Amino acid sequence: MSIYQVLLLILVLFLAMTSNVEPSDRQCTSSCGDIHNIRYPFRLRSDPKRCGDSKYKLTCEDNHTILRFRDGRYYVQSINYSTHQIRLIDNGLQKDNCSSLPSHSRASWALYNSKVFSDPNNPYYMARGGLLIIVNCSKPVSSLLYIATAPCIEGSNSFNTSSNWNLYALINPKALDVKDFCTISRWTWVSIDFGDKEQINSSSYNYERIHNIMADGFDVYFGQTFRNAIWKPTFFCFFDFYSIYKGHQGCRSFLYTGGKHRLTMKFYRNFA
Repeated sequence: MSIYQVLLLILVLFLAMTSNVEPSDRQCTSSCGDIHNIRYPFRLRSDPKRCGDSKYKLTCEDNHTILRFRDGRYYVQSINYSTHQIRLIDNGLQKDNCSSLPSHSRASWALYNSKVFSDPNNPYYMARGGLLIIVNCSKPVSSLLYIATAPCIEGSNSFNTSSNWNLYALINPKALDVKDFCTISRWTWVSIDFGDKEQINSSSYNYERIHNIMADGFDVYFGQTFRNAIWKPTFFCFFDFYSIYKGHQGCRSFLYTGGKHRLTMKFYRNFA
């Protein structure tokens, strides 16, 4: 066997041995409760230090997978590694108990209302979603935007207030929507994109339905490639008879989000 054949054999064996080798931080797999496939970039606090990315640390508490983000504490309902999405639920909410409330209070509402999930420095990103708040009002409010929480929640037994207080849910409120005699007591994110296409108010939604929406949680994107999964640009140039006649090349750039075409840009560039 010639020296070249030996070198070729060594190269083939080396490629075969290394093709299936993954970095050590990607070889770990953990489970907690209903989440059975916790792997890179996530890691449990109890995992070896070599596992996962420290920015995506989870904890296992009472058989629940917990994500702590800023001053929030969320139950992890699912992790989709194909779409780079993780579904979270406020840890104060219970699916079959409409009297349960989000744990986030007024003190932190201003911080989260600034859309921290859209901060490029954060490891998570919310592409779509809405904000739902619970307000305490010292008198009844006559507005379709205010969805009364009764009979699920009564002011007298849920917020240690007198019986003349009234509790309401508001979805994606503006600052002017909150009356002067109302205070924000609880809030949470929700996955449904409450936009102009659908008017959410007390004529079409009762509080039990609103609570189910809260208890379904919300999705955020994760990982280094999540932004590419949200915004997918496509670019190409072409020749046609008009371009050849004018001495330039036609180009188009397309932008897709959520699998839908959002923007097209057309331009021309001269031949070199």
